[in-house]
Order: sequence, then structure tokens, then C-alpha cells
Amino acid sequence: MSDGESVKTVSVVRCEDYNREKTCAAVRKAIDLVGGVGAFVTPGEKVFLKFNLLQGSAPETCITTNPEVVYAVAKLLKDHGCEVLLGDSPGSGSLYSENNLKKAYEVSGYDKIAQDLGVLLNYDVGYREVSAPGSTTIKRFPIISPALDCDAIVVVSKAKTHSLTYLSGAAKNIFGVIPGLDKPTYHARLPDPVAFGRMIIDINDIVKPNLQVMDAVMGMEGDGPHAGTPRKIGAVLASGNYSAIDVATCRLMSLDPLRVPTITAAIEREYLKGDLSDISLVGDNFEEFIVKDYQCPSTYLGQGKSGGKSHRLMRLVFKLVNEYPPRPVIHTDRCTRCMKCVRSCPVKTIAVVDTLPRIGYKKCIKCYCCHEMCDSHAITLERTLAGKILAKVVFRK
Repeated sequence: MSDGESVKTVSVVRCEDYNREKTCAAVRKAIDLVGGVGAFVTPGEKVFLKFNLLQGSAPETCITTNPEVVYAVAKLLKDHGCEVLLGDSPGSGSLYSENNLKKAYEVSGYDKIAQDLGVLLNYDVGYREVSAPGSTTIKRFPIISPALDCDAIVVVSKAKTHSLTYLSGAAKNIFGVIPGLDKPTYHARLPDPVAFGRMIIDINDIVKPNLQVMDAVMGMEGDGPHAGTPRKIGAVLASGNYSAIDVATCRLMSLDPLRVPTITAAIEREYLKGDLSDISLVGDNFEEFIVKDYQCPSTYLGQGKSGGKSHRLMRLVFKLVNEYPPRPVIHTDRCTRCMKCVRSCPVKTIAVVDTLPRIGYKKCIKCYCCHEMCDSHAITLERTLAGKILAKVVFRK
């Protein structure tokens, strides 16, 4: 990503479904519109193609980047003469191990496309501590080996909502270079979404992804990135700039980009203009893809409610009573006792009581890691009575 470029171009190309031929054509067109694959990688380079593998999930759930979009990007890179390595480190409820990677790749369909293309999947679970003296948050990060050993990184994200950061897009995708069970420690150290967003930009500054592709053929709405619902958008996007492609994705999903902490963090560093006027959209008619009734996360404050005296006052109120944000609630009738929630909790406030997980709300920082990692959707996000009153009176939700 070239943070200093005056204009950040994002292409939007229609792609109605995941038919391989059509997806390959749409991805190629999208990348050609932002300069072509040769503008981002060089023949002979080793390219780490990082998709969004929150955890092993069937493609139709829209939890992971669809394998056909990954196939299309990988084929383009291979045809260009690059050595392609596919991979990711799954979410915070999973041990970063070769066996877990194998299972996740298989369930998500990545093993098949790797075989079809004759490219490799990453099974190296090593990582190295990287110093980040320029970071605004944390000064050392553990980064998985393939992200450090490659010549270039291409990120293929999924257009999803996110209960903490509102958008799980290109910038947030790079959090996957942190090894699996290390991720909760960062939620614990940076529970505030604004600080967490700054940390995500710090990691992007370290690994410097070269090219961004967004799978917005089918997105996820509601309480993503795991418990939401699939929703058709019908497009693929491409850009050399992760913040610009996230802004465009927000607009497709009717999210206010200035409510997304990774985008505001990029603006703070002058990677984007505050009015977002330095983003140029090319390709198909952007307006045709906007989903006006896209369901936002239940944690979302809403369009136009990100500033002003009343909002600052309410932020003070929230700090005092901590009641407005929804809290995770475990429904024991749906719980399968996998204990991913226990392992993923960064402050260790979920305990096992009579073989079932129980949340200690006094220590809960509402990072939603438990909700994010629950396969059985046994954890929902619900406001207390006081939270419901605040939501109704102040934000009219």
C-alpha cells in the first residue's frame, strides 16, 4: 500500500455468483482497473496470499473468503509467474497448529483450490517477534512466518460486519498474521475499539500488504464476523490501499466509514483525507451495488451519530455505567461445550461451572471474542434493561 499517494483508486466489478469462470473474469477486470497485477507484484516473487480464515467454515456461511475468489486471485498471480503460498492464522479460539490448519482449510474449501491450481497451502506454524518502534500502540508483535518470509502479500478479504470494529474488511484481515491464541491478549490490552483500530493499522504498517481484493459477492450482515447472516452484494473490489477499499466496502454495506476505527486511525495518520475525497471509484456503476437495508451489528451507533456534544456526553455516561454496549449471553441449551469461548476470552472471565461456560460480567470487556468464535451460535449479544433504555432514548434504536 502506498500511503502517500494522492489518489487511492478502488475498482468495483459486478460478480453475481461464484461460478469459477465468471469470478476469474471479474477479479481480473477489477485488478486491471487499478493498474494490473504487474503494478503490485513481480514475476518470480514469493507471494503470500492471505485470505480471511476466521475458522474452518463452509463457504456458504460467508464466514471465510470464498475459495473461488481466492482461486481467481491465486491463478492470476501464478500466471504472472509468481510463487504463490495460500494461508492464514485462524481466529483466537483456535490453537495455531498444523492439524488445525489442515482441518480449517479442508472445511473451507481451500485444499481443493490449492490442488486444482498446483499451489501450496501454508502449514508452517512458526512466528517471530518483530520490533515496531513506530507503532502507536504496542512495540513488539508476533508475526507468522509466511508473512515475513515472502516478497509480497496479497490480501483477499470478505465483506462482513464486525461487532467490535463494525467492519471486518481489508485492514482488519491483517490481524490474522498474529498467531491464533495470541490474539486475545491484544483485545485485553486494547479493549477500546479506537485503540484497537490503531493497533490494526500498526500491524499493516509492519507487513505492508501490496494488493487488496474484496469478496463482496456475498457478504455478511448483522452480528458478524461469525454469527451474522449471508447477504448478497454482487461485486468484487480491488485496490492497492486497504483503507480505501474498506471505505468503499462500508458504503456498499450502508455503514458510515467514519464510525469504523481502522478507517479513523488511517485518517489520523493522514493515510486518508478526513473527508475521504482522495478515494476514486472506477469500474461498474457503484450506486447499483449499495444495499440500503444492510443490517448493521447490534453494537453499531448509526449514521451521523459519531460526534457532537451529546455523543461525547453519552460516551462519558457509558464509561460510568457501562450499560449501553450489548454484552455476550450464553444460551446453555445450544452450547456444545467446545469451550472455545473459554479459550478465546482475553481477560479469562469465562469459567466452566458444572461442565458449562459461565461469563463473569464484572471483568467482561465486551470485546466479543467469545461471540466471534462460537460455532453453535449459542452466544448472542444482548443489552441489559439500562442499555435498552439508553439505546431507545438517546440513539432511538
